[in-house]
Amino acid sequence: MKRTLAGSLLLLTAVAGCGADTAQDPSGGKELEVLYRVERTWPHLEKMLTNAKQQYETAHPGVTIKLTPVQGNSEAYYTKLALLNRSPDSAPDLYYHDTFQVNADVAAGKLAPLDDYLTKWPDWNTQFPDSVKEAAKGGDGKIYGVPISTDTRGLWYHKDVFAKAGLPVPWEPKTWNDVLTAARTIKQKLPDVIPFSMYSTKIHGEASTMQGFEMLLYGTPGGTLYDDTQQKWVAGGKNFTDALTFVNTVYREDLGPRQADAHNAKLADKVNLEWFPAARIGISLDGAWTAAAWKPTSTKPWPEWQDKVGWTAMPTQNGEEPGAVSMSGGWVIAMSAYTKNKQEAFDFIAVATNKENSMTYSVGTGDLAPRKDVAADPKYSAGNPSVKFFTDLAAVTRYRPAYEAYPKVSAQVQEAMEAVTTGARTPEEATAAYVQALPTAVGGADKVLAR
Repeated sequence: MKRTLAGSLLLLTAVAGCGADTAQDPSGGKELEVLYRVERTWPHLEKMLTNAKQQYETAHPGVTIKLTPVQGNSEAYYTKLALLNRSPDSAPDLYYHDTFQVNADVAAGKLAPLDDYLTKWPDWNTQFPDSVKEAAKGGDGKIYGVPISTDTRGLWYHKDVFAKAGLPVPWEPKTWNDVLTAARTIKQKLPDVIPFSMYSTKIHGEASTMQGFEMLLYGTPGGTLYDDTQQKWVAGGKNFTDALTFVNTVYREDLGPRQADAHNAKLADKVNLEWFPAARIGISLDGAWTAAAWKPTSTKPWPEWQDKVGWTAMPTQNGEEPGAVSMSGGWVIAMSAYTKNKQEAFDFIAVATNKENSMTYSVGTGDLAPRKDVAADPKYSAGNPSVKFFTDLAAVTRYRPAYEAYPKVSAQVQEAMEAVTTGARTPEEATAAYVQALPTAVGGADKVLAR
């Protein structure tokens, strides 16, 4: 495997030589490369991997772990990974993978199934709930990664902003209109405060699709991107347009960030590290991990956050059952199909996802723990009172249709959202454009269900 990578978003564990390159170090031992993403405000993955490298090398003399970081956001990371995966000579042995990308790589023959190794690993059957295991399951029923995180999503709000605007605290909106009404009240009473923030542009990639659009779509009656019964992708419809109408309302009524901020790749940093501590934002639609931005270990700790910030569920459109909606995803460590030393590679995965290293990652990132023993440990929830609430949202959570075509479908969703965010298209026009583009994205009109 070539050693010329310069950082990445995925946590790849190169435990064996890739492809034609046998990845031997100068002393004759094996060198295993791990590809992962690094951002200035997100050092926790690197810390976890560094610990795992030390533990693994101590227990496996003759095997060296080479950690290869990719600087930048998820889009930069996946672009780099795609380039590397074009050849067995450059493909990483293992990588940190977003669950929505798993089936695309399985279909392309890039990932190795782990079932034979998992059956011999006691932790898999004792510490990982069945719902978490599903996150890395391919369409063929095999497992292609070991989860290092899971998550849910909801609404975060600033208590002082709400109090000054005359809004109730605690806040428990029952419908989309309740959310918009609160945002309108904040705009009227506190004109210097950004009422509501969500991801809605292409620069934010899957965050726009999942934290933004799908949190709306799956909160409508019967709303979905994929019809499991007919096994077809859903082409628009009222649910799709209604979700875009919510986005349109946010931006046409100036309830959201300025356009420059909506298109800023660092919007999350602005919301969490600048606007929340300065009481310059009212409501943010985001993930369970948000509180990690304010911990003592973050780049800009905010000790007062537990008193200043509240959290609540995103309601369904008109209060339909179950009354709230959430989306869940997560990250896994996956093994390259090209690696020649698969047992060594899996052994590194087992070390990287043991209780100690999973705790390091979950506490640092704020992501929900996939392991039962981590979730039950008092250290996991210490200093973060929001953990139980976001964990309990699993009762209403939904999952992306993580089929091979999903990344292309997600890209078309982002096109529609951005067009509405900028005002280039109405919700109806953006829906029509999505309907037109969908057959090409999913591989044919026969795979599309008209609405």
